Amino acid sequence: MPPLLRHAILALLVALVTGCRAERPPPGITVLIEAPPESLDSRLTLSATGQRIAQLITPGLIVCDDSGTPVPELAESFRELSPTRVEVTLRPGLTFHDGSALTAEDVKATYDSLWDTAIASPRAERYAAVERVEVVDARTVRFHLRQPFAPLIADLSLGIMPAERVSGAGKEAQGRAPIGAGPFRFESQPDEDHLTLVPFEGHYRGAPAIPRLHFRVVRDETTRVLELLKGRADLVLNALSPAVLPALEREPSLRVLTKPGTGFAYLGFNLRAGPLADARVRRALCHLVDVGPLVTYKFHGLAEPANGMLPRTHWAWAPVAGCRYDPHEAARLLDEAGYPDPDGPRGRPRLTLQLKTSTDRFRRSVALVLQEQLARGGVAVEVRSLEFGTFFNDVRRGNFELFILKWASIIEPDLMRSAYHSGSVPSEANHWGGFNRGALRDGPLDALLDEASRASSSERPVLYARVQERLDALVPVVPLWHENSVAVASRRLEGFEPSAHGMFTPLARARMVEP
Repeated sequence: MPPLLRHAILALLVALVTGCRAERPPPGITVLIEAPPESLDSRLTLSATGQRIAQLITPGLIVCDDSGTPVPELAESFRELSPTRVEVTLRPGLTFHDGSALTAEDVKATYDSLWDTAIASPRAERYAAVERVEVVDARTVRFHLRQPFAPLIADLSLGIMPAERVSGAGKEAQGRAPIGAGPFRFESQPDEDHLTLVPFEGHYRGAPAIPRLHFRVVRDETTRVLELLKGRADLVLNALSPAVLPALEREPSLRVLTKPGTGFAYLGFNLRAGPLADARVRRALCHLVDVGPLVTYKFHGLAEPANGMLPRTHWAWAPVAGCRYDPHEAARLLDEAGYPDPDGPRGRPRLTLQLKTSTDRFRRSVALVLQEQLARGGVAVEVRSLEFGTFFNDVRRGNFELFILKWASIIEPDLMRSAYHSGSVPSEANHWGGFNRGALRDGPLDALLDEASRASSSERPVLYARVQERLDALVPVVPLWHENSVAVASRRLEGFEPSAHGMFTPLARARMVEP
């Protein structure tokens, strides 16, 4: 179905449902999500949904605020004793959901488990700089590093769990019914599409004011909209097309809340072999993508064109030349790379590629626009839409040529090391957890990224400027846009404000009211 027709039909459905008597929702607040979390264990989950729900159950020592600044969570304070030693002091009186005390021993056990082969954590490489974790006393723990590693404090967000749950033997129990010290505790998960959390009375900030929190998987966008309109859902976060928001804003029972976001959408390339292993081909494709109309007409202004992973508001952002829309330069580069135009405009393509995306209609509609833009430059693209789990697994294992994905939030610039360092290419050895999914391998870039991770706070901006310049030359992805964080909430949910990073944690400060 053409995107414009689909949006017209969706708007008609909104109009038909608006004014109908709302059905009584289940007790509590219902949040609709696009796909189930693959795990609620923060050591194992890689999806944004899994990480965000896990934060409500098993928070970490710190959390990053909207500006990306680390602030204490389970920690009362943290400090750098030296470039290779970080000390964290826990809040007094912390308890887990089962009533047991949370101590430094649990923190040590949680981090030590990252290197347990029975756990096989895909996040272990993020903590490779940690040599050992020392328990100083019941509330104090020290991280000893092999070498200076500036991003460590931001990475101390790993969910803390009871020591008896961290081993391979406890992994199944933690996966089935997780225990943490978060504002909500696990109540039930009858199937992968339904999860219920309840307030934790022993939380250090006090129990949340929401009596029950239901997460329900609804994969179809139209159904998500109708569930909101019928009063069967209370929150959809960053999972609705911008085109439907004006109609939802007119519905008295709903509120549309927005905040400039830190997410980053991109067109990914497989650099392992074939035409895309040639930087000239990648740059040519970049010159064929015209982001402006997509931001204007698809996002209705709720996004900003991107020149790289970091948003302009980030402290480490630096200007780069980028690859402006330039079909003539694209043609020159394709000719140079050995892909000449075989028979002129509207004839046979210079080359043919496959683009994978999810079955989400909005993302597919974006893929179809990119298909059309690339076709005008002589590049034929077959679009394949897959269920998200299948699509994401293909991306992790390198089974693609082109794909569209987004980083849900950009907080610590060392994420560029995860995304582009040759040591972070997904493989069986790292349990397919590496984030360099396009398999970029570049020695000078690796050296810059490593140096930036060890540098002082005053040196890091200069080094990250050089990193961004190098990435601009290599073109491992086509930067598309930074999307706003957009929440559609019912009037039953009060006090909720979206975070720039799209987290669910503001639910702990919200409350439920009966209309």
